[in-house]
Amino acid sequence: MKDFFTLQEIADWQLHNDKSQVELPSIQRGFVWKPKQVEDLWDSLLRGFPIGSFLFSKSGDKLYLMDGQQRSTSIFLGHFNPYNQIDATEAWSIKGELPVLWIDIKPEVLSNSSKYLFRLTTRSHPWGYQASNNDSKLIVSDRRKALELFKQHSKNDDGYTSFKNSTTFPFDCSFPLPLCFFIESDSIESVIAKCELHLPEYFSTKRGGFNNKSEFINTLKTNLSAELNNIFLDIEQVKKTIIKSNVIQDRVLNEENESENPTLFVRINSAGTTLTGDDLIYSIYKATFPDSKNLIENVGLNFISPTQVLSLVSRIVSSELDNKNYTKKLNVRDFQRKIKNDAFKNLLKDLIQSREIEKLFNKSISILSCKDNQQFKGEIPPIIIKQFIKRNQELYLFFLYWLHTNSENQMDDILQLKIVSKLLCFSWFGFDNLPRLWSENISNKNFWNEPLNNLIWWDGSDGIHFILPPDLLRKYYQQEEIINIFRTNNEHKWGLNPNGVGEQITSYYKSVKKEEFEMTKANEFFWSFIGKIQYNKQMILFAQRDYINSTFKDFNQLDEIEDTNVPWDWDHIYPSEWVYRKVYCNQSIKDWNNTNGNFRAISLEHNRSRSNQQSPKDISDLKEREYSFIKDNDWTFWKNIDNRIWDDKIDNHFKAITNRTINIYECFWNDLKMNELIKQ
Repeated sequence: MKDFFTLQEIADWQLHNDKSQVELPSIQRGFVWKPKQVEDLWDSLLRGFPIGSFLFSKSGDKLYLMDGQQRSTSIFLGHFNPYNQIDATEAWSIKGELPVLWIDIKPEVLSNSSKYLFRLTTRSHPWGYQASNNDSKLIVSDRRKALELFKQHSKNDDGYTSFKNSTTFPFDCSFPLPLCFFIESDSIESVIAKCELHLPEYFSTKRGGFNNKSEFINTLKTNLSAELNNIFLDIEQVKKTIIKSNVIQDRVLNEENESENPTLFVRINSAGTTLTGDDLIYSIYKATFPDSKNLIENVGLNFISPTQVLSLVSRIVSSELDNKNYTKKLNVRDFQRKIKNDAFKNLLKDLIQSREIEKLFNKSISILSCKDNQQFKGEIPPIIIKQFIKRNQELYLFFLYWLHTNSENQMDDILQLKIVSKLLCFSWFGFDNLPRLWSENISNKNFWNEPLNNLIWWDGSDGIHFILPPDLLRKYYQQEEIINIFRTNNEHKWGLNPNGVGEQITSYYKSVKKEEFEMTKANEFFWSFIGKIQYNKQMILFAQRDYINSTFKDFNQLDEIEDTNVPWDWDHIYPSEWVYRKVYCNQSIKDWNNTNGNFRAISLEHNRSRSNQQSPKDISDLKEREYSFIKDNDWTFWKNIDNRIWDDKIDNHFKAITNRTINIYECFWNDLKMNELIKQ
């Protein structure tokens, strides 16, 4: 066992993983560092800062990396050469087009904490991030300029999330070169030769002052020879860096296995990216059971992280062994205690090795996608499914276990749509008290067919919020009295006005729950519901699902480096520049402007915002209105707004946004057939 590794040897763990002695156990979380962390690590390396040691466990001739995946993958990315056409490099935890690391040899702008300007280009941000703040994406105009450059490549005729990493480069910088050019070269002449051979002809940056590759190469050879030499020497020095390694001894692993309060993985992961309880369970599992790789690798899902798979399967096994009772989320101590039980360990192993779990997870995702469901138009975007699973692990567990215990039942499209409708309703409208839901319904074969009435404000506290029929909500906001309340900024504007349609809404509450409600309670029902439909952007993605699925078909968030932003923009229809920090702006405009009714998800190619002050009226193209989910009943009012509203005449703004908010919600209500799940 080596005591030290060079950076090249660390990179080779993934560059040449078929020949490497070092492996990443299958039971391991993915690559979770953000671009800023990769860039900062390399800044530290070039400055001679220590980056810590690596920790392994040993099994036969293989070394399993227990701690250091994020750092080792970041080191690998610096060595990765996207221009090597015969290189079939596969990273441990990043799928698809790999990020590429660049270094600016003469930066005009740097962040306060950096000495060197490293630039990481990624799948959803192929132009990189801001030079002065590598946590922030580029402004729209800069991304558009970069996109225009990248589109010059003959293969870049699709969406930018599908661009080859060899055809893109960081834009907000001066004179960037791929770091791998320096690492692979033994002279400055070799670096320049690689630039001449590989960089695209349209190579140009925001701050460099050159228009193409030819001008860039000439600048490198003349005006930048000193800077090029300095960076070359710095990287030659960093090539000599060695990183210490340690091996966990078998006796330590055995002690951890016997301990009721394991501390090893808490301590070794106390720095860097914080580990969750699932991560720690994962680490203990892979260290205590070296053959665990064979237990989980067949699941192979890209919707659910391996840590979540193990967490969910462990709870399914626990419930199965406990007469179907609800099992709370396992902490490290719980898991370690259970894994010593032969019945638990054997059932866990059997479920995974028999591929029953793989089939169960795949079936659940197929149902959630509605892809082949004849009762549903289109397909629910993968990002919605992933966010549901990530944020609602308890609900997803309930769904999984119900499928597991009812695996022999035939489920037609009608039933499958009701499952999706209920799950999204639970997720988006604040469902509580899953243990009670489990105890009362996990064995209920007819649960998904039953109406939602009982689960709305369950016993006055738990359950989902009161959801309203869209037509009733639309009538409420069309009342002149309600519009006037918002015009005058009445302090009670978000509550339920008891007059007119407000009385009909109260009657609806009574008919659904079959009980009388005081206005105070009806008021609580109403404003809680309004808050949900105003700010849940998942509903926008649901309404724009055809556009999201077609325009971003190559984007898979879980397989990508954890970018700061998704590839689409959240565009304000009524510009935010006309609202924030502006005097003489009606408060109601401020209140509504950052809500769902004023947002649309849109790709850079389609983003109209060459400036931040283009009016809603400019969205006149019918095709653009269609993919933006702007309907006739809100366009009637948007088209009247051609400039900033300076006075209290908010009618067009109010009617446009409230109508569109309700349209987005109505899409959820109608397409998931919520009216069939609520009985009056």
